[in-house]
Amino acid sequence: MNASGNGDAPRGDNWINAIAGRLSPTGENSFRDALRQFADQPEWCGDADLRTKITEQLRTLTNADASTLADCIPTSSRDQALEHALIAARRRHLSQHDAEDAAAENASAPKCLCLVGSDHGRSIVARMASGKPTLRGNEWPLLPGFAHAPAERFVDKIDSSTAVALVSPVDFSGVGQPLTAEWWARCRQRCDETGTQLIVDHGDTPAAGNGYFFAHEMVAGISADAVILSAGLVGDLPGGLLILSESLASHLDQTVHSSDLVGHLVSAALSTLIETDALATEADAFAIALAERIATRGCVRDLHACGHTVILELDVESQAWTEQSAAEQLHADVCSEHSVLFQPPLLMTAEQREILIDRIDAVLAGLEGTQESTEATSSAETESNPMEEPADEVQPDESPVDISLDADIDEAASAEDSDEELDDDEDDDDEAIEEDELDDTADEESAEEDETDDEVVGGDEDEEHETEQEETELENNELDEFESNEETEKL
Repeated sequence: MNASGNGDAPRGDNWINAIAGRLSPTGENSFRDALRQFADQPEWCGDADLRTKITEQLRTLTNADASTLADCIPTSSRDQALEHALIAARRRHLSQHDAEDAAAENASAPKCLCLVGSDHGRSIVARMASGKPTLRGNEWPLLPGFAHAPAERFVDKIDSSTAVALVSPVDFSGVGQPLTAEWWARCRQRCDETGTQLIVDHGDTPAAGNGYFFAHEMVAGISADAVILSAGLVGDLPGGLLILSESLASHLDQTVHSSDLVGHLVSAALSTLIETDALATEADAFAIALAERIATRGCVRDLHACGHTVILELDVESQAWTEQSAAEQLHADVCSEHSVLFQPPLLMTAEQREILIDRIDAVLAGLEGTQESTEATSSAETESNPMEEPADEVQPDESPVDISLDADIDEAASAEDSDEELDDDEDDDDEAIEEDELDDTADEESAEEDETDDEVVGGDEDEEHETEQEETELENNELDEFESNEETEKL
């Protein structure tokens, strides 16, 4: 599991390669002796029995019969294995239709139906089959005969004109959601109804485990008409293996070129799987243990597993994962903008598995710490710099300024202001005079009213005084009633 390689993977004893299962199915270097034996051959004249040997090894591992696993062809690349499979499937499709039907106006050319988002290699044919538009640039010619559909509409698109249904068990360019058992069953049934050949591309998927070599057999228990293998069988070298059923093996020439070097590497890997009984490994153990450990990590959206192939869907960008995993000395494969891939070998000790999970959890903890620190910094900046209403910006006038004109304008404005002030003063004076006159008139009237009031009040007081005196006199002199009445009337 500590093996390095595969592109830009780092090297060193402290590093853990989380996709070492693509290099070796058991984690051990089973290719050293095979390379030495191949290099020590006295004559490189080819090994006629190599294909038969590989076929027998795979039958032992898969318990498949001759009709399901008829022939195996080691190829110099995974892309070459795909091309051989397409040729055999189209030849079979044409042989199933009469020449008259093929020449009819309503007859349609045989097509290869592929999944949207799939990646089948880098040759011209593989790029046309891949469901990623980014793999097909303007410089690449468009080859007829390829159609694409998403998984939810794929089965419905299969008809009598479909020669090949090309499928990968896991979409490594997306979030890694594997195809379900129900989907596999529907696809197999539809292919049987229409005479379509089901080709499964396992180029990026190592041996599954749980007693199965192929992922589609482990998930749904179905068989394929052809299978393309690469991961875990050739180390980090180019090469592939094409497995053909009886229905396709007869449509491919027996003289088709095969690679002896790749054949030796594949045979060595299969021998290791047989000797160690690696396929009996509980494939879900790694995924279950990992899911339990990272269940509380908020930066993980979901976990998708297919045997030892596990993809984490993240809330952070994959670039952040790459930077943090470098600090923890862990190498994984980036699938998409928000997902990373792990493919450890089938044979791992409990201690090795625990160490790998510890590293993955440490990377996730580091990502969460970075998120919290970023959020805290943003919050602090927001509190220290509260939002203020932006002041209206004054746009400078770039036109030349006439100073003399401005002076004239200022003088005219000052004169107008002076005139206005004078007019205002005159108006104020007139109003003040009028107000004074009104005030004088009001004062005179008020004075007259005061004098009148004084006379009236004075008269009353005198009358009251005289009355008191008269009453006193009346009391003193004891005037008769007539005189009292007379004085009373005077009052």
